[in-house]
Amino acid sequence: MFTIVFYLTAIFSSGDVGTTMYPLLKIGVGPRPVALGEAYVGLADDITAAYWNPSGLSDLKDLQFFISHHEWFMDIRDEYFILGMPGLNGYFTLAGVYSSIKDVEIWDETNMPLGTENLWSGIFSISHGRKLKDNLSLGFGIKIMYEDLYEESIYDFALDIGTKLTLNENFQLGGAIRDLSYKTEIPSIVKIGGCYQGIKRLKMVLDFTLPSDNVPYLNAGIEFNINPFISIRSGWRSGPYNIPNLGWESGFTTGFGIKYAGINLDYAFVPYGKLGMTHRIALSGGLKFIQGVNLLIIKVMDGETRQPLEASINLTGVKKGGFQIVKSDKIEFKNLTPGWIIINTFSPGYPENLDSVYIYPEGKVEKNIFLFKIKPAIFRGLVFDAKTRKPIGATAEYRGMAFGKINNDSISGSFVLRNLPPGTYTFTITAKDPIYIPQSCSVIIAPGKLTEREFYLVKKREKIVLRGVNFATGKADLRPESYVILDKAGKILLDYPDIIVEVAGHTDPREISTTDFPSNWKLSFARAGVVREYLIKKFNLNAERLIARGYADTQPIAPNTTDEGMAKNRRTEFRIIDE
Repeated sequence: MFTIVFYLTAIFSSGDVGTTMYPLLKIGVGPRPVALGEAYVGLADDITAAYWNPSGLSDLKDLQFFISHHEWFMDIRDEYFILGMPGLNGYFTLAGVYSSIKDVEIWDETNMPLGTENLWSGIFSISHGRKLKDNLSLGFGIKIMYEDLYEESIYDFALDIGTKLTLNENFQLGGAIRDLSYKTEIPSIVKIGGCYQGIKRLKMVLDFTLPSDNVPYLNAGIEFNINPFISIRSGWRSGPYNIPNLGWESGFTTGFGIKYAGINLDYAFVPYGKLGMTHRIALSGGLKFIQGVNLLIIKVMDGETRQPLEASINLTGVKKGGFQIVKSDKIEFKNLTPGWIIINTFSPGYPENLDSVYIYPEGKVEKNIFLFKIKPAIFRGLVFDAKTRKPIGATAEYRGMAFGKINNDSISGSFVLRNLPPGTYTFTITAKDPIYIPQSCSVIIAPGKLTEREFYLVKKREKIVLRGVNFATGKADLRPESYVILDKAGKILLDYPDIIVEVAGHTDPREISTTDFPSNWKLSFARAGVVREYLIKKFNLNAERLIARGYADTQPIAPNTTDEGMAKNRRTEFRIIDE
């Protein structure tokens, strides 16, 4: 990169300041670029790109116009116009400038006054910009120049070439070679610059300039959008003017822009120190602004392939109604009332999409809606006996985005549903053996994933020993290792919201008589009570569904002749007593 800059500097830079013809070529076009310190080659996003960097014209889509008046010192005035239109493979502009100076004194060779004359010069150009890729543009322009020098007139041709590269949503780079001609007297120029837009509502631009008749210099500027209608700008130029001789203030530029109803009003104030102050004002905009002050374009595309889709959209808000979008097409709305529009989008094979867009009083908004296909899911269920934890044969009925029935494998207890649309399903599991109580529950099935669920069926009037929920001698306190077992019991209660359960407490035969538990009956009831309270609080169960009862040592399940047997008898049981 440094080698390229050095090479261009060697070719274009010169110490012969002011030795070229057609000084009008050095005058920046447009109040906006000038207010930005004439640093515009990396931004070049409006119709004045025809002058600064013709590749920027590739971003324009509609018929547009630009007219500008420059008020200089010493009765010098410039009038500019640009007309732009979309064409085959890009965007075209026709542009012209007329510069005049009044009452120029004319003297003969003997220094005798001959009176005054009005002299003028002009430039006519044709420019074109097109996209080579989504992030790369190329442009060129051809100029015809004319100067009236009183005793004779001269004309010439010149060529402009420009390119612009978008690195990402925040950075743009641009470069242009302007006014190339076979005549060395033409003030050719090379500009390389960039634009940064990473800060909300703020643009920053910087150009490096290599003129053929002067030393290199830098230009910089910033633009801040106060709101969608008003912008303020400021910039600095280190050349091509002799800033030390003109005064430090001559390097600064400033201006503003106002947008409304498709029309832009731009102004720039540029001081030239000892020479005086200059003013530039311009009007620009779309030639179709009378037909509509704003435009909304809606496209619907596949989120992965970015291919257009057929879709139905329903609009609510400041625009209402249902509309159809044909594949490879878009839908446009003009002259909308400012405000929010809610967009509800439907396309076969895709989930419903809800989006919104805000419509300003003027300007174009392109809304791209990306839909992502519904990825089918897989569901695997396993059916077990709640007491023995062994597989049992059953039928699974499911309802949701799809519905149907499937029999499981009675040996493994499993069943698999493939290509299920994701969503919430209700499963009803009915065992082949009618002694089991059917179970119903809701399952959320995620898109493109395997979802698994175990179903534990209980028998009518079944008694389940909560093995592992044991107590110390003479105690009714739950041990931490009991929580895993109790949580499994709580899950069964959630899966069967209609069953009523007896929680039974038991002891070994050793009689107890303490302040807390005067008898084994009280101790067994207390043990049932702490289990009941844990389940109610942990799983937010209706207290009426759980009944606590104590049976002391009247129902042993193991011999009380050993410590191990008595530990098993100090237990809690879980028994279904009603549905």
